[in-house]
Amino acid sequence: MVEVAGLLSSGDSDADHGEEQAFSPDWPTVAAEIATMTLAILGLLLLLAGLGFWTVHPPGEPELCQIDTLGLQNLTLARQRSDLAACHGLYKVVFTALGVISWPFILCGFFALLIAWMLSRRATPNKCRRVTCIAVLEVIGTVIVWFPSLLFPSLSLAVAAGMAPIHAYFISITAGHIVISVSGADSGNSTANKAAHMYQVLYEGYCAASRVELCLSIGGVALLLLFWCFVADILRIIASLTCWRSKLEDPRGFQLWQMLQHWRRR
Repeated sequence: MVEVAGLLSSGDSDADHGEEQAFSPDWPTVAAEIATMTLAILGLLLLLAGLGFWTVHPPGEPELCQIDTLGLQNLTLARQRSDLAACHGLYKVVFTALGVISWPFILCGFFALLIAWMLSRRATPNKCRRVTCIAVLEVIGTVIVWFPSLLFPSLSLAVAAGMAPIHAYFISITAGHIVISVSGADSGNSTANKAAHMYQVLYEGYCAASRVELCLSIGGVALLLLFWCFVADILRIIASLTCWRSKLEDPRGFQLWQMLQHWRRR
């Protein structure tokens, strides 16, 4: 009985080993799955970046764009005028148009998620037509993504210029905000209370500009990656329709996951 059990277990292990050796990933399907996941991740990043602009609440322009608030008292007159102009430009170019700025990111994110959903669908009788439709949409997507990428670098420069007067001592701004919030020193009419309120305005302006800068950075990088992802996937689709066809007519499960599991067991 022991010998029979040993032979059975040996046969099972040999069969499992043979299945592992026989597994060969379908590389066109793996490439399609990688493209799907990449598009989904970039789409989510663009949605987060676009929605992040709606959480920006800057203080009033007359309160922030002052020499005393920005700490420009010891600078030259030309430098004071330059920094004040940058602060006013931050409001005119960015803060007054946050809703408009957010929509390109949101729309590009939804567009990327739509194509990712179309790529994730199982094989259908009209597979060739569906894949061709995806390729056409991705060509349109490259144009849609390319257009905002021309606009956002100028916005990033405006944000960087507006943050320049206060970027150097952001640690002291944050520490001062914590102390003022705990002590409640910003409420009242004394000179100390007014100074604390001015410090709070500076902190709110810094946080608003920092959040805009973060959303622009994440969204800009995601747009650039999405553009090249569209280009690469268009080439992949052309290859899959001509010289790099998938061997699986109706793939079950995820080839990428099966490949990773196979490599992990080796």
